[in-house]
Amino acid sequence: MAERVPVNTADVRQLLRLPGVGLEQAERIVKFRRVYGPIVNDSELSRVLGWRSLSESMWDRVDYRAG
Repeated sequence: MAERVPVNTADVRQLLRLPGVGLEQAERIVKFRRVYGPIVNDSELSRVLGWRSLSESMWDRVDYRAG
């Protein structure tokens, strides 16, 4: 299994390891956390990224624990 990425504590460089996440999306995640706090689930992350749904490969890699 691939390494999980702690979406609520990762920096931009670490977020880029998530499948399908580029620089713009990684920066959106960091900005969202700064303004609104932790991302709590797949649905919220999808909204932050502007995607309708996350791929299975993304779900397997995201860790939502707040730290």
